[in-house]
Amino acid sequence: MALAVRTERAYRRAGARFDRMLAGLNAPPSAAGYVLVLTGRKTALTKASWRFLRAAIKWWIALTISIAEAEHFARLFAAAHLAVKKARKHPKRLPKPLLTALLETLQSRPYGRNKAIAADMLIAGTATGLRPCEWSRARLTGDTLVVTNAKYRPGVSGNGPVRSLVLQQDVITADQRGAINRVLAALRGSQWEKIGGNIRRAFNTAKERLKTARRITRMEHRTRLYEARHQFSADAKMTLDYLGGEVAGAMGHRAAMTAHTAYGNRREARGTLPVKPTVDSVERVEPKSLQKLAQSLAKASSHVRGVQLRDVASNASQLPQKRRVSGPVNSSRPAGSNG
Repeated sequence: MALAVRTERAYRRAGARFDRMLAGLNAPPSAAGYVLVLTGRKTALTKASWRFLRAAIKWWIALTISIAEAEHFARLFAAAHLAVKKARKHPKRLPKPLLTALLETLQSRPYGRNKAIAADMLIAGTATGLRPCEWSRARLTGDTLVVTNAKYRPGVSGNGPVRSLVLQQDVITADQRGAINRVLAALRGSQWEKIGGNIRRAFNTAKERLKTARRITRMEHRTRLYEARHQFSADAKMTLDYLGGEVAGAMGHRAAMTAHTAYGNRREARGTLPVKPTVDSVERVEPKSLQKLAQSLAKASSHVRGVQLRDVASNASQLPQKRRVSGPVNSSRPAGSNG
């Protein structure tokens, strides 16, 4: 099965790294050898990291040795004892106050190229939803941003090799348009794997300054550049035709459920989007996934209504009851009299 270009690069780097580790032990590459260096370091990794390493090394063995040896590695890996650590939770949102604080810090002295790029990526990312790695192969033709889908695999993931986003001239601001143009110019033709580390370091330094000044919370300190894409998702769910596939089309997803289950919640939406996906980008969203999304949203809405009704009933039961009057009623009191 064909891999996305970025995924294949990551797998090759992982395979070459563990080959060097085996060479340092004077051990030939083999299924048992890879399992030994993977698990012998006693390093605790998240479940996601272990899944990545398993997939990368299995692919690498199939490429460099044989498919049979790759299957043997998979069996040995499944039986190995893995040290697993709890994954850190990320905010999956970029509130306006946090964005403002980050931009102030990134755009302040001392100035730097990577700081400027990080600031522009926050603005452009919340406006367009691009993954950080997608900017290098994106291009702006008139008012249409054409994006190469980083995770496209035919029949597996991604809604086609490219997606197109039309800038809405009545919505987009000069700051957003300027940030988009600057990021495209700064990253055009580059490899995110090579330059991304420097930009992330500049971004992390800005977060440290804000943390030291006690301007951000512990959870906000976990904010990544990728949170711009999560915020885009939240805004898209409120602005675009969610059930019609526009959110999936704008984000480059083949399945409409991906944004629903893994990306920013629409409760975090904070504005109108300045882009819309083209019709052909939306048409490539899997129809069955749209049906599943409709069912999931209907179920969630029904659950919310049920909770609200239970809350109303519970509140009503806690209200003070009207006091009952004992004894005979004074019939001489005029009707409607308050005494």
